[in-house]
Amino acid sequence: MATTTVTTSEDRTPATFTLNKAYPKTVPAILKVVQAICSLIAYLCAACAPWWTSRSISGYRFFEWVCQWHMWSVIILYLLVLLNVHHRLRCIDWSLTEFIHYVFASIFFFIGSIIAAAFSTNGALTAAAIFGFMCLFLYAAGAYLAFKSWRSNPQAEPAAVNA
Repeated sequence: MATTTVTTSEDRTPATFTLNKAYPKTVPAILKVVQAICSLIAYLCAACAPWWTSRSISGYRFFEWVCQWHMWSVIILYLLVLLNVHHRLRCIDWSLTEFIHYVFASIFFFIGSIIAAAFSTNGALTAAAIFGFMCLFLYAAGAYLAFKSWRSNPQAEPAAVNA
């Protein structure tokens, strides 16, 4: 009579939507919050600008799209890690995903901020361009941190602290 041995591995994946209480205190989490706030301020400055000419309206729409798209995407990335959803989606390399997101955000904020600066005819557009360039540097810092995380451990989670 043959005996069969069954071994099971313990799944240490937290239940979906458990709160990662240590994550908001990490540098990547704080950076995401600052990125979202800066993107919102840049968008509001551009949206409140009274003088966009017909020649510059497409640049204005591009700048607004860049600010809104990356603000919402960074909020979604923040919530994915905060609620530990990223543990359930193991098929995605989250550090690489964040790195790619930050690289594209930096490129788009660079282009959008140059457009806003080129057409700045009043204080609101100048402020939008300044906050756009601040977003550029914040997203570039996020790209650097995500790249370091990705290179140190290719399948690492977005934050070093896991609940």
